Amino acid sequence: MVLVEHKIQVSNSELDILKFIWRYEPITCGLITHGMQERNSWHPSTTKTLIRRLLDKNVITFNTSKNQRYYTSLIKKQEFLETEIQRLLSGMDEGCISEVSYYLNGLVKRSDTEEFNDFKI
Repeated sequence: MVLVEHKIQVSNSELDILKFIWRYEPITCGLITHGMQERNSWHPSTTKTLIRRLLDKNVITFNTSKNQRYYTSLIKKQEFLETEIQRLLSGMDEGCISEVSYYLNGLVKRSDTEEFNDFKI
């Protein structure tokens, strides 16, 4: 689980949906379910349940146009990243923060960025 602004908990599965919405918003439920089926082999009902949870948590919203719901995020990617970084760092002492900083610096500097790409949102 990850915490979003104001301590709203978002599961890793919900985060997968949120990442997909960030990338393609505004996006229809049909395209989200198709994308999640392709990426995660999820059944459409699983995706729809996760969308409903994100709506209930006020993490996403939708607008209706021509009988289609178009989903967008209420929490921007940058805000989410900043909140997650602050949450992560708040539980660390200075020495640990320095080690994390050194590690991340090394990832950015590497010519082979495969490991760093695993952390992309």
